[in-house]
Amino acid sequence: MMFVSPQQKQNGLTLIELLIAMLLGTLMILGATSMFTANKRVYKEVDYQGRLAENARFAMEMIIRDLRMTGFIGCAIQQDVSNDLNILTGTTSDPTQLLSFFARTDATNQANSIEGSESGGAWLPSGSTDASAGGTVVFTGDTSVAAFGTQVAVTMLTTSDGFTVRFLEDTNANLCASMATTADTLTVEGQSGAIIGGNTFLGGGVYAATDCEATNIFQLNADVPGTATTPPAFTLAHATGTNTPGNVSGALSKQYIVADPANCSASPVDIMIFRARRYFVGQDQAGNPGLYRQIFDANPNAGNVFGEFAERLIDGVENMQILYGEDTSGNRVADAYLNATAVTNWEDVVSVKLALLFTTVDEDFTAPFDIRANYQLLNAAPFDPTPGANDHRRRKIVEATVSLRNRQMTLN
Repeated sequence: MMFVSPQQKQNGLTLIELLIAMLLGTLMILGATSMFTANKRVYKEVDYQGRLAENARFAMEMIIRDLRMTGFIGCAIQQDVSNDLNILTGTTSDPTQLLSFFARTDATNQANSIEGSESGGAWLPSGSTDASAGGTVVFTGDTSVAAFGTQVAVTMLTTSDGFTVRFLEDTNANLCASMATTADTLTVEGQSGAIIGGNTFLGGGVYAATDCEATNIFQLNADVPGTATTPPAFTLAHATGTNTPGNVSGALSKQYIVADPANCSASPVDIMIFRARRYFVGQDQAGNPGLYRQIFDANPNAGNVFGEFAERLIDGVENMQILYGEDTSGNRVADAYLNATAVTNWEDVVSVKLALLFTTVDEDFTAPFDIRANYQLLNAAPFDPTPGANDHRRRKIVEATVSLRNRQMTLN
């Protein structure tokens, strides 16, 4: 056996060994760095695409839900609607106001339960210029201005379409006592679900009493908190008063009668809240595009006082194009999809086809420029979202076709 003395053991590295070790270490660091960079790029891509999908899903969910409710007035689909709101020009109902909703006996034949604006033009068929390119609507709560809650005016982009829908939504309350006269208050009782405003009917809100014979739209005079009973009870007054716009007569078109007051849940008279919602694409004070919705509701930035205002729903919506499915054969199925200006009879619009262009709010400067100038939304001309200078944002077109189910019922 050969003996190796301690003096003969290796005490260091040769230059070649050191260079090889450094090379291997460098390769390992470069590999780890490359993997980290690739993972970061994938994460950012997934994050941006996820944000686009999330915004698109939220916006389309809200839009589709409201479109499907278009024209809903309860079970009285073949009967009259009486709107007692003071939205008159002289003694005639003014179709240009957001709270207009005409009776079936009127010449307009409830056509304005859905309206459209083509490229920022006036709303058809009413002729309203609210939120159009030629008009403005108050927007409260714009975070792009220094003082949050400052009221600013926002206008609809001329490159985008818009639509308005009107309908009734159930408050889950029923009439529980017969009216003594058509001007009598409405004694109602909440059912098992939630009541508007957290067990409170809010004064200034627009509500409706409806059965299968008639629907009456009115403005509530004052807040009506629920009583301590279970379920809660409410007394709704609808006289002429100081609210805006107020009631014209304070009387309904009929005296609602309840045959069995002890069985309120079986009452044929429902109490609903009136909804008017106008969707359009506009810009904030910094020029950033987004999806807006003009409504009549209690404004949380103005002391919960009812009024018309716009709210910014989604950032990064650059364009919206809409086609209206018009039934020209009477079978309640769309025969052609037309622009708002080409619709001949809005009462025959039974479906809507829409497309929205979504973009990421922030730019990803590691991504290439978006040089595309021909985003095609439905039958509109190719759209260039960045005509001045290209950017590093990602974009996505989302389309949907929505049936207006209340319009597809047999109305004759």
